[in-house]
Amino acid sequence: MKTLGIHTNYIRITSTEPAMKAAEEITEHSYAYDGDCIVVFIGVEKSDEEAPNVVAKKLAADTLKRAETLKVKKVIVYPYVHLTQDPSNPRTALQVLKKTAELLSGQLDVDRAPFGWYKGFEISAKGHPLSEWSGVFTADEEEEKKEKEEKAPREKFTKFVLVDLDGNIFEITPDEFTKCGIFNKKEPVYKLLKRFVGNELGHGVDTEKTPKHIEFMRQQELVDYCEVSEKGHFKWYPKGLFIQKLILDYAARIAHEWGAMEMKNPIIIKSDNNIVGELMGEFHERDYKVDGGRGTCYLRYASDPLGFPFMQNVRFSYKQSPLKVYEEASCFRNEQEGEVSGLKRVRNFMMTDMHAACANVDEAKVEFETLCKRFRDLMNDIVARDRWVLGWEGTIEFFEQNTEWLIGICKEMRVPSFFKLMPEMTHYYAIKNEFQSITEDESNIQVSTVQWDVKDGERFNIGHVDEDGKKHPSAVILHASSFGSIERTLCTILENIAIDINQGRPAMFPVWLAPTQVRIAPVKDSFIEFGEELCAKFNNAGIRADIDDRPDTVGKKIRNAEKEWIPYILVVGQQEMDTGELMVRIRTAREQVKMTFDELTAKIKGETASMPFRPLPLPRRVSRRPIFFG
Repeated sequence: MKTLGIHTNYIRITSTEPAMKAAEEITEHSYAYDGDCIVVFIGVEKSDEEAPNVVAKKLAADTLKRAETLKVKKVIVYPYVHLTQDPSNPRTALQVLKKTAELLSGQLDVDRAPFGWYKGFEISAKGHPLSEWSGVFTADEEEEKKEKEEKAPREKFTKFVLVDLDGNIFEITPDEFTKCGIFNKKEPVYKLLKRFVGNELGHGVDTEKTPKHIEFMRQQELVDYCEVSEKGHFKWYPKGLFIQKLILDYAARIAHEWGAMEMKNPIIIKSDNNIVGELMGEFHERDYKVDGGRGTCYLRYASDPLGFPFMQNVRFSYKQSPLKVYEEASCFRNEQEGEVSGLKRVRNFMMTDMHAACANVDEAKVEFETLCKRFRDLMNDIVARDRWVLGWEGTIEFFEQNTEWLIGICKEMRVPSFFKLMPEMTHYYAIKNEFQSITEDESNIQVSTVQWDVKDGERFNIGHVDEDGKKHPSAVILHASSFGSIERTLCTILENIAIDINQGRPAMFPVWLAPTQVRIAPVKDSFIEFGEELCAKFNNAGIRADIDDRPDTVGKKIRNAEKEWIPYILVVGQQEMDTGELMVRIRTAREQVKMTFDELTAKIKGETASMPFRPLPLPRRVSRRPIFFG
């Protein structure tokens, strides 16, 4: 930070027009001080973004010393970007100005010239040897490190509560949670709850194993690392992209049935919006910075920073409340190198974000419950039935005021819950839940979440027009993500497949997600044409079927289909062509059964009923497919 200080006889300031969208709101455009004062012109620099409070403290200390020497009681803090050729983003600059004024105000009379405005000024310097000075203030590495630690999330959970399937409450302590009687219950899900609670309270299982999903995502040619990009960014092969899009289809259906309107926002956030900057700073996520030569911008960490300004500008009445919107948001978080792990922790991911601006608490409660029920079905449909639990975070006050309602939701979910509660809010939400799957290595992965936001309606001026014709801020904004990350969801599916293998079951995607649902294996080349006709019939019936027309033995064709986790394999030859009866290898049952085309079609349709459908992502003939991963 660079500064210029002047001991003045007087200063007169006129604000003419806003210079940027981050300009502060002002009521008085003219300001004058006739008397002995210090004016400190401040140019905040890009290097100050790492530790803005440190440089503010240094400037405040220097200014206090000069005021004492000059016997001055009045200080005016004046933003003056022209002191530097490498200015910080507006959010940091305003933070430094406010912090400096705050630190001085206890001992001096302090005013601050408006930030973000074109201004004219008239000034009279005293002209004595100490009446003008310049300064440079920086933070060293230790100071930057200390400030980063101070800015880190400070959730101080002091109350811990477990809820069983019947809604009974058990209060626990972090040191003795294993003694809680809830873990003596016979249902297997309580073992998952115990593992989840241990993970959340810092008693997780250390493992050196490579997560199984990394092996599977490459083995099945779904997703792979990209050597020409940085770690945490992936390339998606056709089958992986196919699964991603089917999951997005499922998410879109949830949103549309809920009544949300789909929209799309940019991914880049300018750094000159103070309200968005406040939200980003509160979220405590790692900024992903980009600079296209027009100043620093940020890649969004979620849809909120751009979605809320969108909702802010939407005019809706109490009759149209709650306002519901949905977005498939490509998001970015600059995770630390050692924290990036396969698909579980990435730097670029797809999030399915849902928001509802609710006029009152009763309206919000109805929508919150509805979303919880939909996400319960999602966990059972997509992840794994009976392999997930519910985690909660929030304030003690909200829990105690809404205990009956919250416990009712827990009972409705039919899984046990774990509440971590704190004395006061540290984020925008008073309560949130997380639908957590326990993986093969006994860690946990969040899939869905619903959050109760009590801040952003007022902060962003999002609200409805009431019968009185006036706009009222939304009492609650619900944040919901059906899939907090498609990448993490695929990771969860693959990790659950690893559990199936450990428990003696065959590896397999849910039938509706399987890229190929039926593989046809002709016993000879002479039956390829018949296989093609059969394949076309399945595809016309809305079932993904392909044909292995390669010159391999039947045994090898079957082994290859099994390696691809294909649910149904049909070996076709003269008998099948003559009788119309098909010998079906059913992967889940590990048996062969004779079925007609109509019977097999009906079986698959029954297993995939109400789920989204897309056609084959690869050529129908296996011989025409390239090898994506060697």
